[in-house]
This record gives sequence, structure tokens and C-alpha cells, in this order.
Amino acid sequence: MDKKNELLIRVYFVLFMFVCFAILILGRVVKITLVEGDKWRSKGGQNVKFMDKSIDRGDIYDANGNLLATSLPFFEIRMDLLKPRESLFNSNIDSLAICLAKLFPDGKSANQWKSELLTTRNDAIHRGKTKGVQYYFIANNVTINELEQLRNFPIFRKGRYGGGLIIERKSKRKKPFKGIAARTIGEDRSNADNVGIEGSFDKFLRGETEKQLMRKISSELWVPVINPAEFDSKKGDDVITTLDMHFQDIVHLELLRGLKNQDAKAGTAILMEVETGAIKAISNLEKLENGNYAELYNYGIGWSSEPGSTIKAASMLALLEKSCMSLNETVSVYGGKKKFYGEWMHDSERHGKDKMTVAESFKLSSNVGIATVVDECFRGPEGVKDFIHYFRQFGLHNKTEIEIQGEGNPYIKDPVENKKEFWKTTVPWMSTGYELHLTPLQILAFYNAVANDGKRMKPYLVDRIIRDETILHDFKPKVVQENIASIENIKKLQDLMKSVVLSGTGSRLKTDEFSFAGKTGTTRLEYNKELNKKKYNASFAGYFPAENPQYSLIVVVYEPQKQYYGSSVAGPIFKGIAEKCHSFFFKYNTDGIAQVEEEEFMLNKKHSGYAKDYNNLMAYMDVDYDKTTNNRWVDLLPTEEEVKMDKSKILKSKVPDVRGMGLRDAIYVLESLGLSVKTGGVGKVGKQSIRPGTEIKGQEIELFLN
Repeated sequence: MDKKNELLIRVYFVLFMFVCFAILILGRVVKITLVEGDKWRSKGGQNVKFMDKSIDRGDIYDANGNLLATSLPFFEIRMDLLKPRESLFNSNIDSLAICLAKLFPDGKSANQWKSELLTTRNDAIHRGKTKGVQYYFIANNVTINELEQLRNFPIFRKGRYGGGLIIERKSKRKKPFKGIAARTIGEDRSNADNVGIEGSFDKFLRGETEKQLMRKISSELWVPVINPAEFDSKKGDDVITTLDMHFQDIVHLELLRGLKNQDAKAGTAILMEVETGAIKAISNLEKLENGNYAELYNYGIGWSSEPGSTIKAASMLALLEKSCMSLNETVSVYGGKKKFYGEWMHDSERHGKDKMTVAESFKLSSNVGIATVVDECFRGPEGVKDFIHYFRQFGLHNKTEIEIQGEGNPYIKDPVENKKEFWKTTVPWMSTGYELHLTPLQILAFYNAVANDGKRMKPYLVDRIIRDETILHDFKPKVVQENIASIENIKKLQDLMKSVVLSGTGSRLKTDEFSFAGKTGTTRLEYNKELNKKKYNASFAGYFPAENPQYSLIVVVYEPQKQYYGSSVAGPIFKGIAEKCHSFFFKYNTDGIAQVEEEEFMLNKKHSGYAKDYNNLMAYMDVDYDKTTNNRWVDLLPTEEEVKMDKSKILKSKVPDVRGMGLRDAIYVLESLGLSVKTGGVGKVGKQSIRPGTEIKGQEIELFLN
């Protein structure tokens, strides 16, 4: 056999062996996947699988950049006791136990840590990995600062595979302003539906869910196969609200003071911007068993009830639109007591007057006077339909469609749809605020339209949604109705509401500092029932200043125990809020505080700090950079082409943007400007609790490091 044939035989033999080997592998693949697939998949799925991993929720801010809700990271720590080599474990167990005892002083002693670690490791060695015993629980709710210390402990410093350190990143929601506007901001709950802004904008705040490979170590416990990036910057979208915490603080404190003074069951107050419909503050407080007050339910948006005399503004506008009686015409009020179709109606105060003008009936809030005029003007089937038509014309039959869930349904009786419940007495009683149900926000939307010269705006709570530096959604003010009534009649009603404060039921509230207009309301609960103890709700709805309305406001106090008239219970709260908000608004605008530019508000990817430090760093690293300033504080802005060093904008009167700074530099800058600083975490500043550009007034600012 020549050499050529011998070589070919060898090649064919090798090729034959490769083909046989390939056929064997293919056969095993077919057998495992098709014949035994279910068996192996079931076994594999029992211990390892991909599970959803949620990223941090986005932040919620007020209109000035104050942080209302944010996600702070914490960690669950375990140790795979079979990972460290025996020599490493035995030589460092004492040191590790001492470090753990010092880091968690309220837990186990060093001897207890050592004993449990040794016992569990030995148990794991003998029982094997399949039992999951080797995954020893160290601690939960570990902060970033504590985690940094843990990572440098003996054994742990070897990492996951050398030291057995297992880190599972989680997060918890924090509200820097705690209970203020808590119900409106809402809750992010795993065991119940989310509420408030957290619930309604959940799909934006929670971001996109990622997949993470997890290993099962007990019947209900799974740990990540690969440690997640503990400082992953990915998170959900940010929500910028219309709330203003300057106003929110005023509304909250004034409402709380008023409820305590009257020992009331609950109360709500809503402040709205007249021109836009933006809600600037909303507070809902309910009395607890211990006598304190807290936000448990959103009464302003969710609680639909009989409004009482605040609805008389709508009744009066309907009369003006009907043009059946002038404001100067006289009405018989019979001392404040009259029978309508067999049912007695009473004025809330016994004034002793037999006659009033139509205008006086409104400003003195005479039930009998208003009901008499309405009954005369809207008598008969067609008249009744006209009265209901006007209420619908004013938008009182519609929800406001506020963004958050749970808005109560308005109930305006209809003579056709609600024929069985529509009696002869219905229109007189509806005109004074009974036999219909509205939420405080729905009433306020009507008053806001009156203040806005008849233009009805949609109330809204969210201004925009932001992802990184991009505005995803920008919510503009929305006109629901250009004119709820003629401008002539709107102006007449505005004058009537001024008279309520100047010489009517709200006259004790007037002040020389500024003017406001509105209507008092006193609602007797279960009006048609004789009760041993009568219960009332007190309210005041209106706007300020009266001549050039900027804000509309409603205050409702539920079941006050000491007094019950709207003028003496809700009125003082309204006045206190209006005075303080008006004072702040005037100062805010005349001081010329500039609006923060959008780009200053967005969290950017810059590094900030002391210029000399960065100059030394660039020189040490031999990096060329474009230096455009000799300022003491700079922003380092890396791009694909170059690194730029630019001036950091720090003004004496404004809160600076310290995001991107190291903690030392940030504290120095903020404290030198008169701010009190609180910090949490380690690393550089990732978030700050007060929006950059806010006027400095000696506030406390909290820095969140990552």
C-alpha cells in the first residue's frame, strides 16, 4: 500500500469516527429534549428559574421640585457557607463574628454569631447542598452604608464566589413630608391596590419589569444566582405634580388646627388655581381613637354628600339665568320657617325677619328665602326640568375626572330618570343643598368657574411625567366649558358672594388686608329625621382675592362637636388659609423669584465639586479637558469627544443643584448658604429633597446618596 492510500484510509477513519460521535450526540439531544424533556425540565424548574425583578419606582415631586415620594434601597444579606475554603473560613470566623456583632449591636453577640455559623456550615457539609442549609440568613433592611461595611468584612471581602456573600437588593418607599398630603400622594402596596397618585400613575412609576435568574433555597425563599447591580441607576418615570408644599403646609396646619378646636370627626380642604384648575394643595384629616388626626381617606375627592348652603350659589345663578325675578324684589321668609307642600323648612338661624330681598336671602343664607324664589320661578313640570337643566349646564352632574381613582359620583335628581324619588318638595330642598350629593372637589370646580368668569376648568393633580431628561407627557390646563352662564350673571353672582363676606353670614371673617368672596354652608345630617342629637357638616367655599381671583378654596368640616355653623367652623379655617396663601403668593411674585429652568431640574449625568480637586485629578490621570471657567465650583461634563469643565451655578438666594457632588462638597456648599443638611447612604449625591432654584429660607434639606 502506498503512502497516499494509507493517508486516505486514516482520513476516512477519522471522518467516520466524527460522524458516529455526531450521531451519538444528536441521539442524546433528541432523547433528552423529546423523550425525557418533561422529566428534566420539571427537575430544573424546581430549583432555578427566571423571576420578575422590579426596578426602583420613579420619584414624585411637587411643582417646586420638593420630593414627595422616593424609593430608598435596602438589602437582604445571606451567606453561602459552602463557598469559602476551609482554611479561609476557620482562620477568619472569629473576626467575622466580631464585625457582625458590632454592625448589628441589637442582635447576637460575637460568640452567638460564631456558634451559629460553625454549626450551620457543618450541618450543610454533612447534609449537602440540596437541602439549602448553606444559605445562612445574616440580616434584612440593610442600608447602603451598612452594606459597604459588610463587603469589607473578613471572608465577605472575597465576594460571592470566594466568600459566599449573597446580596439581594430591594427598596422601600419614603415620603419626606410624612403625613402631609399622604392620601393624595398615595401608597405603593404589595398586598392591596395602590391608591392616590401612586396608584393612578403606577405603570409609569414602576417602569419596566426585568427578568432575574433565581435559585430556590427553601420552600418559599429564592436568592439571585448572580448578585444584582446594587447601585443600578435604572428606575421608573418621575411624576411632577401640581401640588405646592408651601401652600400644602399652610392648608394642612390650618385644617388640623380648626378640626382640633371643634373636636370634629373629619375635614377636608382643597386649594385650586383659578386660571388653570391645578390643585395646589389638598388635605384630608380624620380623627383617630387616640384623639390625633391622620390622612386615612380622601374626603375631598371621594366623599359624596349633601352640600347644604354652598349649593345656593348654583341656585342663585339658575335664578339669574331664568330672569324671572330681580335681586331687589322682596320675598316673604316668615321669620325663617315655612311649610312647602306639607313639609316644614327652617333657616339655620332664627333671624326674626318677615321679609328679605332676593339678594339678602342669599347673603344671609335664608333657606326659606331661596327655596321660595326657586319654587315660584321653577314651578310645574317644565319649570322643574328647567331647574335641573341649569344644574347640568353648570356641570354639577358630571365627575371632574380628576386623575386619581375613587372620585365619588355626583347625584342630581332628574324628574324623568328618578321619577319615583322626585317629589314636589325636591326642588325647594335641592335649592338649599339637600336631596343631591356632591363631593367637595365637584363643588369647588363650580366655584372656580364662577371665579374664572364662567370658564370651567378641569381640576388636575399631575403636571408632567419625565423619563431621564425627556418629558413623556405634559398635561396642559383643560377647558371643560367656555361659559357655564352669561358673563353678566356671573358678575352678579360674584358681587353676591362678596356681599356674603362684607355684610352677610361671613362678615365676621372679613379683613382689611385682602378681600375674598364665598358662601357659607351648614348642612344638617338626616334633615328629615328627628334625632336626639343633631349632627351637622360645616363648609365654606369661595375664592381670593375677590377683585382678581387667583385661587379657589373649599373647606368642609364633618360633624364638629362644639359649633356647627359654616361661618364659625369652616369660615375661620378658610380665612386662615386664604390669608397665609395670599401673603405668600404676593411675596413670591413681587420678589421676582425666577422659575427653575427645565434643564436645571432634570437629573443629569454630570460630576460636580471643588474645581481644584478636579484640576488635580485631570492632571494625575493625564486627561485633556476643556476648561471654560475659573470658578471655585464646577461641573465636569464628559461627552464622547471631550471632557468639559464648566461653571456650577450657585446663587446665594437659591437652593443649588448638588446632585453629582461628593458628600463633603455638597454639605460645605449647602451649609454655607444657611441650609441644614441631613444625609443617607454613601457615594455621591443622587437626589435632594428640595428642588434646585427654590428660594432659601433656612430650610432643612435631605440628601440621598448612591
